[in-house]
Amino acid sequence: MNQSELIFGYDIITYNGEIPNCLDPKFLNTIYTASDFYFSNSLEFYSKRWNTHWVVYNSNMFNNFVEKKSIFEIVNDRKKNKKNYKWFYPIEPFASLENFFGNDNFYNEFLLYKISKVALDEIINGNGNLLINYVCDGGVAFRLENFQKIINFTKKNNIPDEKVYFVFADFKLKSNLQKLGVNYKVIDYSYNMIGKAQEFYNTFKFKEFSYWGTDSYEPQFGTIEQKKNTAVKSEEFLESIGKEKKDFLFLNRHWKLHRLLLLSQIHKIGLDKSLVSWDNRFSFQLNLNEFTKYENNEEFINLITTTSSLLDIEDLTKIAGFGFETKDIYLKTYLSIVTESVFFQEEKDFPSGYLSEKIWKPIGHCQPFILAGPSKSLQYIRDRFGFKTFHPYIDESYDLETDDFKRLELIKIEIQKFSDKSKDEKDVFLNNIKNICVYNQNLFLEYAVNSWKNDITNKEMVYVISFLLDNKKTL
Repeated sequence: MNQSELIFGYDIITYNGEIPNCLDPKFLNTIYTASDFYFSNSLEFYSKRWNTHWVVYNSNMFNNFVEKKSIFEIVNDRKKNKKNYKWFYPIEPFASLENFFGNDNFYNEFLLYKISKVALDEIINGNGNLLINYVCDGGVAFRLENFQKIINFTKKNNIPDEKVYFVFADFKLKSNLQKLGVNYKVIDYSYNMIGKAQEFYNTFKFKEFSYWGTDSYEPQFGTIEQKKNTAVKSEEFLESIGKEKKDFLFLNRHWKLHRLLLLSQIHKIGLDKSLVSWDNRFSFQLNLNEFTKYENNEEFINLITTTSSLLDIEDLTKIAGFGFETKDIYLKTYLSIVTESVFFQEEKDFPSGYLSEKIWKPIGHCQPFILAGPSKSLQYIRDRFGFKTFHPYIDESYDLETDDFKRLELIKIEIQKFSDKSKDEKDVFLNNIKNICVYNQNLFLEYAVNSWKNDITNKEMVYVISFLLDNKKTL
């Protein structure tokens, strides 16, 4: 791709790089004090200074592909140099979208109001395009009322739909927005899949690989412990078939309703038959009235609130989604039960299709799985990325059920059916699906190899850039 084809415009570009668009100017002194305007190095100081994290940031995911210009330079090119090129004004929300929408005590103003008047004029009357790029997280704040704020803003300012671009880690956003009567340009990008693939690639390639370096800082947890990764190679998985295994690997951190209901199901089957994790330091997240509305298991509630079950991590409050991979727990279990960040939807008419790093963990470890996530998630990873899943060896019709509680009940049925199998039947199951697991792991690692070998061959970035450049040839 010719780098100059993709151009990003920023209100402020300093001697040490761009400042994220729509950042409130009151934070500029913090960024200067923290990092001499090198924004990416400012997070730890910023978090301590304001007792919160950034509301916008520079993801840097486009760095190898984009030419960055100040809005002043873009205006000058148009007026004086008669250059009328297409360019993008990127806004990159950080962490919770609630902050972006202004639904926070600290961040209480919708961020689009922070667009400079000059940039807004260039978007409305020139060749500028609004790009909202949010791939670091998802799910939270997916409500019609929130996205209606974007629609209201673009309509009020006469920004044509075709000048509004979304790159989101959400496979349902496009259809949601279409239902609201707008024709914004929307694409899904799985930052979590690419990032997790690169992590596994490095784990296999480098013996002492640790995702987190010395004194790595993460806004939710502070300084994160270094821990050497291990991951299951396909030959290790194949050699493990026939050996003694527990039924399920079920990793839990935050206490969300769908996780607790499935964990209660495993408790009824017998916790000794599986490897499960929970940490009662998260018990403050338990909504007992909500749980007991659907499940009467007093013994289970007493157990999880008074004890913890920790498999490979001593403190589940101090881990993030990346890093901390341990192969032993995967080799010792038949199936992963993956409970995604999103299951019960905030709003039925505006559902989220966000998939976190969780689904990619068993794929990286060469293990089959049952996925408790948004409806049609399995269909998405098959159609969008080419992965295979496990029907008919697991009845995956649950994936197509849009009623969340019905989908959960179908998942419970599959869990029970597998648990009821004999050891011989479980080993036959692994032999039936082993080629799928190996295929998935190999495909997964290909995404990392493409990224690390040479960024320009990363087919996911080619996919996104082709979208931004209206399907122009990019290679």
